[in-house]
Amino acid sequence: MPSSEKNVPSHQRPRQRPRVWVIGLDGVPWTLLQPWIDQGYLPTLAKLQAGGAWGELRSTIQFLTAVAWSSFLTGLNPGKHGVFDFSRRIPGTYDQELTNAARRAGRSIWRILSDAGRKVGVVNVPMTFPPEPVNGFLISGLDTPGLDSAYTYPPTLKADVNDVHFIAVSTVGKPHGRYLEETLQGVDKRFELLHRTIEREALDFYMWVEMETDAIQHCSWHLMSDPDQPNHDAILQVYRRIDAHLGVLVEALPEDVTLIVMSDHGAGPIEKTVYLDRWLAQHGWLNLKYGSDLTLVDRTRHVAKGGVKQTLYLAQRFLPVGVKGFLKRFTGAHAAVETFIDKADLDWSQTIAYNTGNLGNINLNIKGRDPQGVIDADDVDQVIADITAALYELRDPDSGEHMVVDVMRREDLYTGDLIERAPDLLIRWKDDKYLATKDYDNLPNGPIFGHKQKFGRHGAAYALDQTGTHIIEGICILYGRGVRDDTRLNDANLIDLAPTILHLLDVPIPRAMDGRVLAEAFVSEIATRPVRYEEDDRDISSGPDSDLSAEDEEEIRARLQGLGYVA
Repeated sequence: MPSSEKNVPSHQRPRQRPRVWVIGLDGVPWTLLQPWIDQGYLPTLAKLQAGGAWGELRSTIQFLTAVAWSSFLTGLNPGKHGVFDFSRRIPGTYDQELTNAARRAGRSIWRILSDAGRKVGVVNVPMTFPPEPVNGFLISGLDTPGLDSAYTYPPTLKADVNDVHFIAVSTVGKPHGRYLEETLQGVDKRFELLHRTIEREALDFYMWVEMETDAIQHCSWHLMSDPDQPNHDAILQVYRRIDAHLGVLVEALPEDVTLIVMSDHGAGPIEKTVYLDRWLAQHGWLNLKYGSDLTLVDRTRHVAKGGVKQTLYLAQRFLPVGVKGFLKRFTGAHAAVETFIDKADLDWSQTIAYNTGNLGNINLNIKGRDPQGVIDADDVDQVIADITAALYELRDPDSGEHMVVDVMRREDLYTGDLIERAPDLLIRWKDDKYLATKDYDNLPNGPIFGHKQKFGRHGAAYALDQTGTHIIEGICILYGRGVRDDTRLNDANLIDLAPTILHLLDVPIPRAMDGRVLAEAFVSEIATRPVRYEEDDRDISSGPDSDLSAEDEEEIRARLQGLGYVA
Protein backbone atom coordinates (compact mmCIF):
# COMPACT_ATOMS: atom_id res chain seq x y z
CA MET A 1 0.00 0.00 0.00
CA PRO A 2 1.39 3.47 -0.84
CA SER A 3 2.59 5.32 2.23
CA SER A 4 0.15 8.15 1.51
CA GLU A 5 -2.76 5.73 2.06
CA LYS A 6 -1.60 4.07 5.28
CA ASN A 7 -3.44 6.51 7.55
CA VAL A 8 -6.60 6.68 5.44
CA PRO A 9 -9.56 4.73 6.90
CA SER A 10 -10.24 1.56 4.93
CA HIS A 11 -13.68 2.74 3.83
CA GLN A 12 -12.17 5.86 2.18
CA ARG A 13 -9.37 4.20 0.22
CA PRO A 14 -9.65 4.07 -3.58
CA ARG A 15 -10.90 0.69 -4.85
CA GLN A 16 -10.99 -1.14 -8.13
CA ARG A 17 -14.77 -1.59 -8.19
CA PRO A 18 -17.75 0.47 -7.04
CA ARG A 19 -19.41 0.27 -3.66
CA VAL A 20 -22.93 0.82 -2.35
CA TRP A 21 -23.93 2.08 1.07
CA VAL A 22 -27.58 1.94 2.16
CA ILE A 23 -28.88 4.04 5.06
CA GLY A 24 -32.33 2.89 6.14
CA LEU A 25 -34.51 5.38 8.06
CA ASP A 26 -37.49 3.33 9.13
CA GLY A 27 -40.89 4.91 8.47
CA VAL A 28 -39.74 8.31 7.15
CA PRO A 29 -42.27 10.08 4.85
CA TRP A 30 -41.80 13.00 2.45
CA THR A 31 -44.76 14.70 4.14
CA LEU A 32 -42.43 15.46 7.06
CA LEU A 33 -39.08 15.44 5.30
CA GLN A 34 -39.79 17.94 2.51
CA PRO A 35 -41.17 20.78 4.67
CA TRP A 36 -38.29 20.44 7.11
CA ILE A 37 -35.77 20.39 4.24
CA ASP A 38 -37.40 23.52 2.79
CA GLN A 39 -37.29 25.25 6.19
CA GLY A 40 -33.57 24.57 6.56
CA TYR A 41 -33.80 22.13 9.46
CA LEU A 42 -32.17 19.22 7.59
CA PRO A 43 -29.17 20.57 5.63
CA THR A 44 -27.58 17.18 4.96
CA LEU A 45 -30.73 15.65 3.51
CA ALA A 46 -31.24 18.88 1.53
CA LYS A 47 -27.77 18.44 0.05
CA LEU A 48 -28.48 14.83 -0.87
CA GLN A 49 -31.77 15.75 -2.50
CA ALA A 50 -30.32 18.61 -4.54
CA GLY A 51 -27.28 16.62 -5.59
CA GLY A 52 -28.98 13.30 -6.31
CA ALA A 53 -32.04 11.44 -7.52
CA TRP A 54 -35.02 11.32 -5.21
CA GLY A 55 -38.68 10.49 -4.97
CA GLU A 56 -41.39 8.55 -3.22
CA LEU A 57 -40.79 4.85 -2.64
CA ARG A 58 -43.98 2.80 -2.69
CA SER A 59 -44.01 0.10 -0.04
CA THR A 60 -45.67 -3.29 0.09
CA ILE A 61 -49.24 -4.14 1.01
CA GLN A 62 -49.54 -4.35 3.87
CA PHE A 63 -46.96 -1.69 4.63
CA LEU A 64 -45.79 -3.23 7.87
CA THR A 65 -42.18 -3.35 9.02
CA ALA A 66 -41.84 -7.12 8.79
CA VAL A 67 -43.39 -7.33 5.33
CA ALA A 68 -41.65 -4.30 3.88
CA TRP A 69 -38.12 -5.12 5.01
CA SER A 70 -38.54 -8.74 3.88
CA SER A 71 -39.51 -7.47 0.43
CA PHE A 72 -36.62 -4.99 0.33
CA LEU A 73 -33.95 -7.50 1.27
CA THR A 74 -35.17 -10.20 -1.13
CA GLY A 75 -36.50 -8.09 -3.99
CA LEU A 76 -39.57 -10.35 -3.91
CA ASN A 77 -43.25 -9.70 -3.40
CA PRO A 78 -44.72 -11.26 -0.22
CA GLY A 79 -46.28 -14.13 -2.20
CA LYS A 80 -42.74 -15.38 -2.83
CA HIS A 81 -41.00 -14.68 0.50
CA GLY A 82 -44.05 -15.62 2.59
CA VAL A 83 -43.99 -12.84 5.22
CA PHE A 84 -47.33 -11.01 5.51
CA ASP A 85 -47.15 -9.69 9.08
CA PHE A 86 -45.09 -9.99 12.24
CA SER A 87 -46.83 -13.30 12.87
CA ARG A 88 -48.21 -16.13 10.76
CA ARG A 89 -50.71 -18.88 11.35
CA ILE A 90 -49.30 -22.28 12.18
CA PRO A 91 -50.58 -24.63 9.45
CA GLY A 92 -53.52 -26.78 10.52
CA THR A 93 -54.35 -24.56 13.53
CA TYR A 94 -55.66 -21.11 14.37
CA ASP A 95 -52.56 -20.37 16.47
CA GLN A 96 -49.98 -17.74 15.52
CA GLU A 97 -46.18 -17.72 15.64
CA LEU A 98 -43.80 -14.83 15.06
CA THR A 99 -42.06 -14.52 11.71
CA ASN A 100 -38.32 -14.02 11.37
CA ALA A 101 -35.49 -14.65 8.92
CA ALA A 102 -35.70 -18.41 9.48
CA ARG A 103 -39.39 -18.35 8.53
CA ARG A 104 -38.85 -16.38 5.34
CA ALA A 105 -38.22 -17.70 1.84
CA GLY A 106 -35.97 -15.97 -0.65
CA ARG A 107 -32.27 -15.24 -0.80
CA SER A 108 -31.30 -11.95 0.81
CA ILE A 109 -29.38 -9.42 -1.24
CA TRP A 110 -26.34 -9.94 0.99
CA ARG A 111 -26.55 -13.68 0.38
CA ILE A 112 -26.55 -13.05 -3.37
CA LEU A 113 -23.64 -10.63 -3.09
CA SER A 114 -21.72 -13.04 -0.87
CA ASP A 115 -22.22 -15.84 -3.38
CA ALA A 116 -20.82 -13.52 -6.05
CA GLY A 117 -17.68 -12.91 -4.01
CA ARG A 118 -18.60 -9.43 -2.79
CA LYS A 119 -17.81 -8.33 0.78
CA VAL A 120 -20.85 -7.19 2.79
CA GLY A 121 -21.63 -5.58 6.12
CA VAL A 122 -25.21 -5.53 7.44
CA VAL A 123 -26.24 -3.74 10.64
CA ASN A 124 -29.62 -3.61 12.40
CA VAL A 125 -31.87 -4.48 9.46
CA PRO A 126 -35.21 -5.88 10.70
CA MET A 127 -36.05 -9.49 9.88
CA THR A 128 -32.44 -10.67 9.95
CA PHE A 129 -32.50 -12.87 13.05
CA PRO A 130 -31.07 -15.46 13.18
CA PRO A 131 -28.03 -13.96 11.42
CA GLU A 132 -27.07 -15.82 8.29
CA PRO A 133 -23.45 -16.56 7.30
CA VAL A 134 -22.23 -13.96 4.82
CA ASN A 135 -18.99 -12.96 3.17
CA GLY A 136 -18.36 -10.27 5.75
CA PHE A 137 -20.48 -9.61 8.83
CA LEU A 138 -24.10 -9.22 9.96
CA ILE A 139 -25.66 -7.76 13.13
CA SER A 140 -29.36 -8.61 13.34
CA GLY A 141 -32.07 -6.06 14.09
CA LEU A 142 -35.50 -5.58 15.65
CA ASP A 143 -36.46 -9.27 15.71
CA THR A 144 -33.42 -10.18 17.82
CA PRO A 145 -34.61 -11.78 21.11
CA GLY A 146 -32.01 -10.01 23.26
CA LEU A 147 -28.37 -9.05 23.55
CA ASP A 148 -27.68 -12.38 25.23
CA SER A 149 -28.66 -14.17 22.00
CA ALA A 150 -26.34 -15.08 19.11
CA TYR A 151 -27.15 -11.99 17.04
CA THR A 152 -23.94 -11.57 15.02
CA TYR A 153 -22.12 -13.31 12.21
CA PRO A 154 -19.40 -14.17 12.76
CA PRO A 155 -20.20 -14.96 16.42
CA THR A 156 -16.93 -13.36 17.56
CA LEU A 157 -18.15 -9.95 16.35
CA LYS A 158 -20.58 -9.78 19.27
CA ALA A 159 -17.79 -9.04 21.75
CA ASP A 160 -16.76 -6.01 19.67
CA VAL A 161 -20.22 -4.40 19.46
CA ASN A 162 -22.19 -5.54 22.51
CA ASP A 163 -21.32 -2.35 24.42
CA VAL A 164 -22.95 -0.08 21.81
CA HIS A 165 -25.58 -2.18 20.02
CA PHE A 166 -29.14 -2.19 21.32
CA ILE A 167 -32.40 -3.51 19.89
CA ALA A 168 -35.00 -0.86 20.74
CA VAL A 169 -35.70 1.92 23.22
CA SER A 170 -38.42 0.56 25.49
CA THR A 171 -41.63 2.51 26.06
CA VAL A 172 -42.46 0.64 29.28
CA GLY A 173 -43.43 2.87 32.22
CA LYS A 174 -41.94 6.08 30.81
CA PRO A 175 -43.29 9.60 30.39
CA HIS A 176 -42.80 11.04 26.93
CA GLY A 177 -39.93 13.33 27.90
CA ARG A 178 -37.84 10.48 29.22
CA TYR A 179 -38.62 8.34 26.19
CA LEU A 180 -37.53 11.18 23.86
CA GLU A 181 -34.28 11.66 25.79
CA GLU A 182 -33.47 7.96 25.57
CA THR A 183 -34.40 7.94 21.87
CA LEU A 184 -31.95 10.75 21.10
CA GLN A 185 -29.26 8.90 23.02
CA GLY A 186 -30.20 5.81 21.02
CA VAL A 187 -29.65 7.68 17.75
CA ASP A 188 -26.15 8.59 18.93
CA LYS A 189 -25.42 4.96 19.78
CA ARG A 190 -26.72 3.78 16.41
CA PHE A 191 -24.26 6.07 14.62
CA GLU A 192 -21.44 5.04 16.93
CA LEU A 193 -22.11 1.48 15.81
CA LEU A 194 -22.20 2.63 12.18
CA HIS A 195 -18.75 4.21 12.38
CA ARG A 196 -17.35 1.27 14.29
CA THR A 197 -18.55 -1.21 11.66
CA ILE A 198 -18.25 0.73 8.41
CA GLU A 199 -14.51 1.05 8.99
CA ARG A 200 -14.10 -2.54 10.14
CA GLU A 201 -12.95 -3.84 6.74
CA ALA A 202 -13.09 -2.98 3.05
CA LEU A 203 -16.65 -3.69 1.91
CA ASP A 204 -18.43 -3.70 -1.44
CA PHE A 205 -21.82 -3.30 0.24
CA TYR A 206 -22.73 -1.80 3.60
CA MET A 207 -26.20 -1.34 5.10
CA TRP A 208 -27.33 0.18 8.38
CA VAL A 209 -30.85 0.93 9.66
CA GLU A 210 -32.11 3.55 12.13
CA MET A 211 -35.37 2.43 13.78
CA GLU A 212 -35.95 5.35 16.14
CA THR A 213 -37.53 7.45 13.38
CA ASP A 214 -40.50 5.10 13.20
CA ALA A 215 -40.81 4.57 16.94
CA ILE A 216 -40.87 8.27 17.86
CA GLN A 217 -43.55 8.92 15.23
CA HIS A 218 -45.84 6.27 16.67
CA CYS A 219 -46.08 8.09 20.01
CA SER A 220 -45.50 11.75 19.06
CA TRP A 221 -47.54 12.56 15.97
CA HIS A 222 -50.30 14.32 17.94
CA LEU A 223 -47.80 16.67 19.58
CA MET A 224 -46.85 18.39 16.31
CA SER A 225 -50.18 20.19 15.98
CA ASP A 226 -49.92 21.95 19.35
CA PRO A 227 -46.86 24.19 19.91
CA ASP A 228 -47.83 24.54 23.57
CA GLN A 229 -47.35 20.82 24.12
CA PRO A 230 -44.09 19.78 25.80
CA ASN A 231 -41.87 18.12 23.21
CA HIS A 232 -44.16 19.15 20.35
CA ASP A 233 -41.04 19.00 18.16
CA ALA A 234 -40.00 15.53 19.34
CA ILE A 235 -40.03 14.00 15.85
CA LEU A 236 -38.11 16.96 14.43
CA GLN A 237 -35.53 16.65 17.22
CA VAL A 238 -34.88 13.04 16.21
CA TYR A 239 -34.68 13.96 12.50
CA ARG A 240 -32.26 16.80 13.19
CA ARG A 241 -30.03 14.59 15.32
CA ILE A 242 -29.90 12.04 12.48
CA ASP A 243 -29.24 14.74 9.89
CA ALA A 244 -26.27 16.04 11.86
CA HIS A 245 -24.78 12.56 12.08
CA LEU A 246 -25.41 11.99 8.37
CA GLY A 247 -23.51 15.20 7.70
CA VAL A 248 -20.32 13.65 9.06
CA LEU A 249 -20.82 10.59 6.87
CA VAL A 250 -21.62 12.53 3.69
CA GLU A 251 -18.77 14.99 4.16
CA ALA A 252 -16.28 12.11 3.96
CA LEU A 253 -18.18 10.06 1.36
CA PRO A 254 -15.64 8.27 -0.86
CA GLU A 255 -15.87 8.91 -4.59
CA ASP A 256 -16.46 5.24 -5.38
CA VAL A 257 -19.60 4.96 -3.21
CA THR A 258 -23.21 5.23 -4.32
CA LEU A 259 -25.24 6.21 -1.25
CA ILE A 260 -28.90 5.22 -0.94
CA VAL A 261 -31.05 6.75 1.82
CA MET A 262 -34.43 5.02 2.00
CA SER A 263 -37.38 4.12 4.18
CA ASP A 264 -39.46 0.96 4.15
CA HIS A 265 -42.74 2.91 4.32
CA GLY A 266 -43.94 6.31 5.44
CA ALA A 267 -45.88 7.61 8.44
CA GLY A 268 -49.00 9.62 9.20
CA PRO A 269 -51.60 10.29 11.88
CA ILE A 270 -54.12 7.83 13.27
CA GLU A 271 -57.61 9.27 12.82
CA LYS A 272 -59.31 6.38 14.62
CA THR A 273 -58.79 2.78 15.61
CA VAL A 274 -61.19 0.22 14.20
CA TYR A 275 -62.06 -2.93 16.14
CA LEU A 276 -62.62 -5.22 13.18
CA ASP A 277 -63.49 -8.25 15.30
CA ARG A 278 -66.35 -6.33 16.88
CA TRP A 279 -67.47 -5.16 13.45
CA LEU A 280 -67.40 -8.74 12.16
CA ALA A 281 -69.27 -9.95 15.25
CA GLN A 282 -71.99 -7.33 14.86
CA HIS A 283 -72.52 -8.51 11.30
CA GLY A 284 -72.76 -12.13 12.45
CA TRP A 285 -69.54 -13.26 10.78
CA LEU A 286 -67.67 -13.87 14.07
CA ASN A 287 -69.08 -15.52 17.18
CA LEU A 288 -67.89 -16.22 20.71
CA LYS A 289 -68.78 -19.07 22.99
CA TYR A 290 -71.52 -18.18 25.45
CA GLY A 291 -73.36 -19.80 28.36
CA SER A 292 -73.77 -23.54 27.90
CA ASP A 293 -71.22 -23.48 25.06
CA LEU A 294 -68.52 -22.70 27.59
CA THR A 295 -66.76 -25.77 28.93
CA LEU A 296 -65.16 -25.94 32.38
CA VAL A 297 -61.80 -25.24 30.70
CA ASP A 298 -63.33 -22.20 28.96
CA ARG A 299 -64.67 -20.85 32.26
CA THR A 300 -61.31 -21.39 33.94
CA ARG A 301 -59.64 -19.42 31.18
CA HIS A 302 -62.05 -16.51 31.68
CA VAL A 303 -61.27 -16.39 35.40
CA ALA A 304 -57.53 -16.57 34.72
CA LYS A 305 -57.75 -13.84 32.12
CA GLY A 306 -59.62 -11.44 34.41
CA GLY A 307 -57.31 -12.10 37.33
CA VAL A 308 -54.11 -11.65 35.39
CA LYS A 309 -55.31 -8.44 33.72
CA GLN A 310 -56.45 -6.90 37.03
CA THR A 311 -53.20 -7.84 38.77
CA LEU A 312 -51.13 -6.33 35.98
CA TYR A 313 -53.22 -3.17 35.87
CA LEU A 314 -52.83 -2.50 39.60
CA ALA A 315 -49.12 -3.35 39.62
CA GLN A 316 -48.38 -1.19 36.60
CA ARG A 317 -50.41 1.73 37.92
CA PHE A 318 -48.95 1.97 41.40
CA LEU A 319 -45.45 0.46 41.33
CA PRO A 320 -42.37 2.66 40.77
CA VAL A 321 -41.09 3.06 37.21
CA GLY A 322 -38.10 0.82 37.80
CA VAL A 323 -40.30 -2.01 39.02
CA LYS A 324 -42.65 -1.53 36.08
CA GLY A 325 -39.71 -2.14 33.80
CA PHE A 326 -39.06 -5.38 35.65
CA LEU A 327 -42.56 -6.51 34.60
CA LYS A 328 -41.66 -6.29 30.92
CA ARG A 329 -40.85 -9.93 30.43
CA PHE A 330 -43.88 -11.03 32.45
CA THR A 331 -46.21 -8.87 30.34
CA GLY A 332 -44.67 -10.48 27.28
CA ALA A 333 -45.50 -13.93 28.57
CA HIS A 334 -48.96 -12.72 29.50
CA ALA A 335 -49.49 -11.32 26.00
CA ALA A 336 -48.91 -14.76 24.51
CA VAL A 337 -51.22 -16.38 27.09
CA GLU A 338 -53.93 -13.79 26.51
CA THR A 339 -53.78 -14.32 22.75
CA PHE A 340 -54.36 -18.03 23.35
CA ILE A 341 -57.25 -17.31 25.73
CA ASP A 342 -58.91 -14.93 23.28
CA LYS A 343 -58.63 -17.29 20.33
CA ALA A 344 -60.01 -20.11 22.45
CA ASP A 345 -63.10 -17.98 23.16
CA LEU A 346 -64.11 -17.94 19.50
CA ASP A 347 -66.83 -20.34 18.48
CA TRP A 348 -65.21 -21.60 15.30
CA SER A 349 -68.25 -23.65 14.38
CA GLN A 350 -70.17 -20.35 14.04
CA THR A 351 -67.34 -18.08 12.83
CA ILE A 352 -67.10 -17.21 9.15
CA ALA A 353 -64.34 -14.57 9.28
CA TYR A 354 -61.91 -13.01 11.77
CA ASN A 355 -59.33 -10.23 11.89
CA THR A 356 -55.54 -10.59 11.90
CA GLY A 357 -52.76 -8.03 12.00
CA ASN A 358 -52.79 -4.25 12.58
CA LEU A 359 -53.67 -2.62 9.26
CA GLY A 360 -56.75 -4.56 8.30
CA ASN A 361 -56.59 -8.21 7.29
CA ILE A 362 -59.47 -10.69 7.30
CA ASN A 363 -59.21 -14.46 7.20
CA LEU A 364 -62.08 -16.72 6.21
CA ASN A 365 -62.91 -20.01 7.95
CA ILE A 366 -63.17 -22.41 5.01
CA LYS A 367 -64.12 -26.08 5.07
CA GLY A 368 -61.32 -28.42 4.06
CA ARG A 369 -58.67 -25.77 4.65
CA ASP A 370 -59.21 -24.65 8.23
CA PRO A 371 -59.50 -26.98 11.26
CA GLN A 372 -63.15 -26.12 11.96
CA GLY A 373 -64.04 -24.48 8.66
CA VAL A 374 -67.68 -23.55 8.02
CA ILE A 375 -67.68 -21.98 4.52
CA ASP A 376 -68.26 -24.35 1.60
CA ALA A 377 -65.80 -23.81 -1.25
CA ASP A 378 -68.68 -22.90 -3.57
CA ASP A 379 -69.77 -20.12 -1.19
CA VAL A 380 -66.40 -18.39 -0.74
CA ASP A 381 -66.94 -15.83 -3.53
CA GLN A 382 -70.31 -14.82 -2.15
CA VAL A 383 -68.97 -14.44 1.39
CA ILE A 384 -66.15 -12.27 0.08
CA ALA A 385 -68.63 -10.17 -1.89
CA ASP A 386 -70.82 -9.68 1.19
CA ILE A 387 -67.92 -8.68 3.47
CA THR A 388 -66.45 -6.42 0.80
CA ALA A 389 -69.75 -4.62 0.21
CA ALA A 390 -70.19 -4.06 3.95
CA LEU A 391 -66.65 -2.69 4.30
CA TYR A 392 -67.23 -0.19 1.52
CA GLU A 393 -70.23 1.07 3.47
CA LEU A 394 -68.18 1.64 6.64
CA ARG A 395 -68.22 5.36 7.49
CA ASP A 396 -66.32 7.53 9.92
CA PRO A 397 -68.89 8.32 12.65
CA ASP A 398 -67.65 11.93 12.93
CA SER A 399 -66.99 13.00 9.35
CA GLY A 400 -69.41 10.64 7.64
CA GLU A 401 -66.82 9.85 4.95
CA HIS A 402 -66.28 6.36 3.60
CA MET A 403 -63.32 4.79 5.40
CA VAL A 404 -62.36 1.98 3.01
CA VAL A 405 -60.96 2.67 -0.45
CA ASP A 406 -60.07 -0.87 -1.46
CA VAL A 407 -60.69 -4.46 -0.38
CA MET A 408 -58.25 -6.80 -2.09
CA ARG A 409 -58.15 -10.54 -2.48
CA ARG A 410 -54.73 -12.03 -1.92
CA GLU A 411 -54.69 -13.61 -5.37
CA ASP A 412 -55.07 -10.16 -6.92
CA LEU A 413 -52.12 -8.73 -4.97
CA TYR A 414 -49.44 -11.38 -4.88
CA THR A 415 -47.70 -13.94 -7.05
CA GLY A 416 -45.69 -16.93 -5.89
CA ASP A 417 -45.89 -20.26 -4.16
CA LEU A 418 -46.57 -18.88 -0.67
CA ILE A 419 -49.79 -16.96 -1.28
CA GLU A 420 -51.65 -19.43 0.93
CA ARG A 421 -49.91 -17.84 3.95
CA ALA A 422 -51.54 -14.48 3.17
CA PRO A 423 -54.81 -13.20 4.65
CA ASP A 424 -57.80 -13.84 2.41
CA LEU A 425 -58.76 -10.16 2.30
CA LEU A 426 -56.65 -7.03 2.80
CA ILE A 427 -58.15 -3.61 3.50
CA ARG A 428 -56.77 -0.28 2.30
CA TRP A 429 -58.05 2.59 4.45
CA LYS A 430 -58.70 6.10 3.20
CA ASP A 431 -55.46 8.11 3.43
CA ASP A 432 -53.98 5.22 5.45
CA LYS A 433 -55.26 6.97 8.59
CA TYR A 434 -57.21 4.20 10.32
CA LEU A 435 -55.57 1.54 12.48
CA ALA A 436 -57.28 -1.84 12.64
CA THR A 437 -56.83 -3.63 15.93
CA LYS A 438 -58.47 -6.29 18.03
CA ASP A 439 -60.07 -6.47 21.42
CA TYR A 440 -62.27 -9.44 22.23
CA ASP A 441 -63.74 -7.80 25.35
CA ASN A 442 -67.41 -6.81 25.10
CA LEU A 443 -68.01 -8.73 21.89
CA PRO A 444 -70.26 -8.27 20.04
CA ASN A 445 -71.62 -5.11 21.68
CA GLY A 446 -68.51 -3.03 22.31
CA PRO A 447 -67.70 0.09 20.28
CA ILE A 448 -66.33 -0.38 16.77
CA PHE A 449 -64.28 2.82 16.81
CA GLY A 450 -61.72 4.19 19.25
CA HIS A 451 -59.73 7.42 19.42
CA LYS A 452 -56.68 6.30 21.36
CA GLN A 453 -54.53 3.22 21.21
CA LYS A 454 -52.09 2.53 24.03
CA PHE A 455 -48.73 0.88 23.56
CA GLY A 456 -49.02 -2.70 24.77
CA ARG A 457 -52.16 -4.28 26.18
CA HIS A 458 -52.19 -2.71 29.65
CA GLY A 459 -52.32 1.06 29.47
CA ALA A 460 -51.18 1.92 32.99
CA ALA A 461 -47.69 0.58 32.32
CA TYR A 462 -47.51 2.18 28.88
CA ALA A 463 -48.10 5.89 29.46
CA LEU A 464 -47.67 6.76 25.79
CA ASP A 465 -50.55 6.95 23.33
CA GLN A 466 -50.05 5.56 19.85
CA THR A 467 -51.06 8.41 17.55
CA GLY A 468 -48.94 7.75 14.46
CA THR A 469 -49.27 4.91 11.99
CA HIS A 470 -47.81 3.78 8.67
CA ILE A 471 -48.60 5.06 5.18
CA ILE A 472 -47.61 3.35 1.96
CA GLU A 473 -45.26 6.01 0.55
CA GLY A 474 -41.72 6.08 1.89
CA ILE A 475 -38.63 7.93 0.65
CA CYS A 476 -35.68 7.20 -1.59
CA ILE A 477 -32.61 9.39 -2.23
CA LEU A 478 -29.62 8.24 -4.31
CA TYR A 479 -26.40 10.25 -4.21
CA GLY A 480 -22.75 9.92 -5.11
CA ARG A 481 -21.07 7.76 -7.69
CA GLY A 482 -22.98 7.48 -10.96
CA VAL A 483 -26.11 9.31 -9.77
CA ARG A 484 -27.67 12.17 -11.73
CA ASP A 485 -28.19 15.31 -9.68
CA ASP A 486 -31.52 17.06 -9.08
CA THR A 487 -33.45 14.18 -10.64
CA ARG A 488 -37.03 13.36 -9.67
CA LEU A 489 -37.84 9.65 -9.44
CA ASN A 490 -41.33 8.54 -10.38
CA ASP A 491 -42.95 5.16 -9.87
CA ALA A 492 -40.18 3.75 -7.66
CA ASN A 493 -41.04 0.71 -5.54
CA LEU A 494 -39.37 -0.78 -2.50
CA ILE A 495 -38.68 -4.02 -4.38
CA ASP A 496 -36.77 -2.04 -7.03
CA LEU A 497 -33.85 -1.36 -4.70
CA ALA A 498 -32.43 -4.90 -4.57
CA PRO A 499 -32.07 -5.27 -8.37
CA THR A 500 -30.77 -1.68 -8.55
CA ILE A 501 -28.05 -2.42 -5.99
CA LEU A 502 -27.03 -5.61 -7.80
CA HIS A 503 -26.84 -3.70 -11.08
CA LEU A 504 -24.65 -1.02 -9.50
CA LEU A 505 -22.29 -3.72 -8.20
CA ASP A 506 -22.37 -5.57 -11.55
CA VAL A 507 -23.80 -8.74 -10.03
CA PRO A 508 -26.40 -10.77 -11.98
CA ILE A 509 -29.98 -10.30 -10.82
CA PRO A 510 -32.03 -13.41 -9.93
CA ARG A 511 -34.90 -13.79 -12.36
CA ALA A 512 -37.27 -14.42 -9.44
CA MET A 513 -36.93 -10.79 -8.30
CA ASP A 514 -40.02 -8.71 -8.96
CA GLY A 515 -38.50 -5.23 -9.05
CA ARG A 516 -36.70 -3.29 -11.78
CA VAL A 517 -33.44 -1.36 -12.00
CA LEU A 518 -34.03 2.35 -11.37
CA ALA A 519 -32.01 3.27 -14.45
CA GLU A 520 -33.45 6.81 -14.60
CA ALA A 521 -31.46 7.70 -11.47
CA PHE A 522 -28.06 7.16 -13.09
CA VAL A 523 -25.73 8.67 -15.63
CA SER A 524 -25.62 7.11 -19.08
CA GLU A 525 -22.71 4.76 -18.35
CA ILE A 526 -24.75 2.92 -15.70
CA ALA A 527 -28.25 3.55 -17.05
CA THR A 528 -27.52 2.08 -20.48
CA ARG A 529 -25.38 -0.83 -19.31
CA PRO A 530 -27.26 -4.06 -20.10
CA VAL A 531 -28.94 -5.56 -17.04
CA ARG A 532 -27.48 -8.98 -16.32
CA TYR A 533 -29.59 -11.84 -14.98
CA GLU A 534 -28.60 -15.17 -13.50
CA GLU A 535 -28.51 -17.75 -16.25
CA ASP A 536 -30.04 -20.44 -14.07
CA ASP A 537 -33.46 -19.93 -12.54
CA ARG A 538 -32.47 -20.86 -9.00
CA ASP A 539 -34.88 -21.98 -6.34
CA ILE A 540 -35.49 -18.91 -4.16
CA SER A 541 -35.01 -21.18 -1.11
CA SER A 542 -35.71 -20.44 2.53
CA GLY A 543 -33.92 -18.30 5.07
CA PRO A 544 -31.33 -19.39 7.65
CA ASP A 545 -32.03 -22.75 9.28
CA SER A 546 -32.85 -21.81 12.86
CA ASP A 547 -35.90 -21.21 15.05
CA LEU A 548 -37.15 -19.31 18.08
CA SER A 549 -37.72 -20.73 21.53
CA ALA A 550 -40.93 -19.96 23.40
CA GLU A 551 -38.97 -17.54 25.62
CA ASP A 552 -37.57 -15.75 22.55
CA GLU A 553 -41.07 -15.37 21.11
CA GLU A 554 -42.33 -13.85 24.38
CA GLU A 555 -39.45 -11.35 24.51
CA ILE A 556 -39.91 -10.24 20.90
CA ARG A 557 -43.70 -10.06 21.09
CA ALA A 558 -43.54 -7.85 24.19
CA ARG A 559 -41.10 -5.50 22.45
CA LEU A 560 -43.24 -5.28 19.31
CA GLN A 561 -46.35 -4.55 21.37
CA GLY A 562 -44.53 -1.89 23.34
CA LEU A 563 -43.45 -0.17 20.12
CA GLY A 564 -46.92 -0.31 18.57
CA TYR A 565 -46.03 -2.83 15.86
CA VAL A 566 -48.48 -5.54 16.91
CA ALA A 567 -51.79 -5.48 18.74
